[in-house]
Amino acid sequence: MQNYNRILIATDFSPVSEIAAKEGVEFAKQRKAGLILLHVVEHFPEHLPHYQIAHEEMDPQEFIMDRAEKDLSALAEKLGVTEAIKEVRLTTRSAKSEIVKFASDEQVDLIVIGARGRNSLIDILSGSTATGVVRAATCDVFVVHARDKPK
Repeated sequence: MQNYNRILIATDFSPVSEIAAKEGVEFAKQRKAGLILLHVVEHFPEHLPHYQIAHEEMDPQEFIMDRAEKDLSALAEKLGVTEAIKEVRLTTRSAKSEIVKFASDEQVDLIVIGARGRNSLIDILSGSTATGVVRAATCDVFVVHARDKPK
């Protein structure tokens, strides 16, 4: 089995992403590997819930980045890995492209990502983030499927 020294957990803060993060943390602990938590914000996503949209007087980019950093810190605390490196990236590219680029730039050995297991027409045509990462990554990718976990 490969020796993993740097493990990247990509999260979108969804329930399946949290399940994947828990699995990734256990995997990293077993191997005494460095851990990076990454959240990618696609520049300005249209599907954000109202509580994640900046008030008129606030800079939207600053608001989104601040919110994502707080959510990432809360996830790290919940997972018991407050010492992990936490990164938020704002990109005009797709999340899958940014995750793969980040992993390459940071010389990551393994990417851990959750997959919802959706089979909608949009997912089939555009490809899910997890599928895109698996296809493009130059390192190993561990995909945790939502359908494999008890609810």
